[in-house]
Amino acid sequence: MAITNHERVGKALDLLKEGLRPFVERELKAQHAQLWFEQAKASVSESQADLFGTAEEPHWDVAALLVAMWNQWNIVFRKTLGHAERSLVSELREIRNRWAHQHPFSGDDAYRAL
Repeated sequence: MAITNHERVGKALDLLKEGLRPFVERELKAQHAQLWFEQAKASVSESQADLFGTAEEPHWDVAALLVAMWNQWNIVFRKTLGHAERSLVSELREIRNRWAHQHPFSGDDAYRAL
């Protein structure tokens, strides 16, 4: 059976999560030191924070990574990333929300996500 566009976008989001996680954690630790985990949890919604795990074994999902980046931008991420990257974070949040809420994706949408 052929893979759907929704599945393609889901796979791209999984790859994004795996690629972003080390970067986000590294930058949060560089800024907040031992308080990085508490600062990360404070930057996401309460429901996301409840699923975070522990500082030793955090449980990130792509939504939490993108929200943490967005909400910690001025303190943490603008030091290494520019305006274009902030726009990408915003666009990726929109794509993730469309994917999570089962909105349809065209072939062009799916290939742009890859």
